Amino acid sequence: MLLSLITIHPVPGEESKVIDVLDSVQGLIAANADCQGCLFTAMVGPGKSICYMERWRTREALDRHLRSPLYCRVLEAMELSRTPPTVEFYEIIGIGGLELIENVRLHPMDHPTSGRT
Repeated sequence: MLLSLITIHPVPGEESKVIDVLDSVQGLIAANADCQGCLFTAMVGPGKSICYMERWRTREALDRHLRSPLYCRVLEAMELSRTPPTVEFYEIIGIGGLELIENVRLHPMDHPTSGRT
């Protein structure tokens, strides 16, 4: 699985434009059979930002998406950022859900936290 995370820092007063653009593409992108999820969240307060996330089955699917006309709309939203948006791509090798939480909580000595809380 591949994960795309984009954090946009909208120009003051342009927050609704960013949200409108992302909202207009979210359903269309999520309808792609190779897309495993697409969502965004808006953080409020000083330094408002919008975090946009997509999950893709394969690198090929992600590459096709990045070249698509639909992704131009995502780029349009990114252009409304007052500072360069943060764009990150991750390849997820292993994933877990509730079973990971349960395993770590039941067997804490098997999963050292390296001093993190």
